[in-house]
Amino acid sequence: MDSPSRYAAASLPVDLVAHAIWVPTGAGPDGGRIVFVTERSRRRVAVLIFLVVLLGLVLVIAFAPGAWLVAPLVAALAVAGVVADYHRGGRAGFYRLEDDGRLGEFLGRQNPGLSRHRRVRASSVGS
Repeated sequence: MDSPSRYAAASLPVDLVAHAIWVPTGAGPDGGRIVFVTERSRRRVAVLIFLVVLLGLVLVIAFAPGAWLVAPLVAALAVAGVVADYHRGGRAGFYRLEDDGRLGEFLGRQNPGLSRHRRVRASSVGS
């Protein structure tokens, strides 16, 4: 059985978080391990904004008359979309994971075709 530390993204910059690692399922030119990362600071900001919008939406639903609900709901959905785009911005995306745990080639923000890979939990060294 594989050790979880084998899949650790050991040498990631401290401002990046690995969410998942995909390893090839068989032999062939599949290109090795792939990791999905996001930026810690963008994640914190996105969560904070999302919570503020959610709280505001709950307050509007609780205290606003029914006729006033459509505009806040549309605004909340628009803000949620902007927050999601912000969270996935910066250096977030799919990367090749080098054998020593460093990030390799940037593969883009969209799924680079992982059908021949198996997803494993991203772990940190020592956990």
